[in-house]
Amino acid sequence: MAKERKRIAAILMVLWMVFGTAITGQAEAAGNDGSPEIIEDPENGRWEYHGTGLDIVIEQFSEKVKSGNKKKTREDCIADIQASPEQPLYPIMTEPTKKRPAGYKLVSPELLTEKYRPLFAMSDDMYGIRLQKYKYKGIVIRNGEIISDQTRSSAKKRPWPNLDAMALYPDGSMKTYICDEHSAEEYLEMGATQVFSFGPILIQDGEITETVLNPKYYPYNEPRVAIGMVEPWHYIAIVVRGRPKSQYAGVHLDWVAEKLKERGYTEALNLDGGQTATMMFNGKIIETGDQGLRSQGSLICFGGI
Repeated sequence: MAKERKRIAAILMVLWMVFGTAITGQAEAAGNDGSPEIIEDPENGRWEYHGTGLDIVIEQFSEKVKSGNKKKTREDCIADIQASPEQPLYPIMTEPTKKRPAGYKLVSPELLTEKYRPLFAMSDDMYGIRLQKYKYKGIVIRNGEIISDQTRSSAKKRPWPNLDAMALYPDGSMKTYICDEHSAEEYLEMGATQVFSFGPILIQDGEITETVLNPKYYPYNEPRVAIGMVEPWHYIAIVVRGRPKSQYAGVHLDWVAEKLKERGYTEALNLDGGQTATMMFNGKIIETGDQGLRSQGSLICFGGI
């Protein structure tokens, strides 16, 4: 896949040099000085970034599917992200106060990205709303600091979200864990820099989990968000549109898991969907789960504008 991206990038560069103009609707191609290349082609559902230490290719897919006795649109955006130690995944959050941690205050995703200017941003585990309203917040760590260590017991029946977790490590690897498999302090001792908690785990050690394959587990078509790893530094993120339900089909969790496994995922975690679902590129929203976006306290990001 990496070789194919490089081949495509090389072809695009040649076309730019020959014709001297954008080959897509809003392209800003790389110059001879090796400056980053940004391609924006929303009409054809494609966005790209190619720069030192970071390559992002986003594809938008849309098809008509049968939903009950109606035809609806199934739409999703998949981002293939090749990061590096120089250009790693990082979170952005609303500012902490004397009484509240970073990410507690909820604002529009546009306000967050206007302040921090990430190149790519997507919704995460939406821990801010759980800090405000829920007894169990999940294990939440951002930039090596514990924000929450309150999670559910895996020995009991767990309501939605089940608060399974995904940890990010300094070597670029991601690993999924059952909600209470480790404490927040243990994650830090293991070297985790970020821990996201929502769930369920979609893919673990290369296999779709039994929870997701269970047809009785949360069997609804909804807007979805997920992120995971193919291999260290190589990530894939997905946002699926699912509302308004009169127009969009949404998907089951197993659909997301199957789609990601096709692309070589080895670890993947379901994040907060519904009105939280958001994907942004170069300061613009390119996919959402619903018509109206929920205010959020934190986002997952790559690169900068």
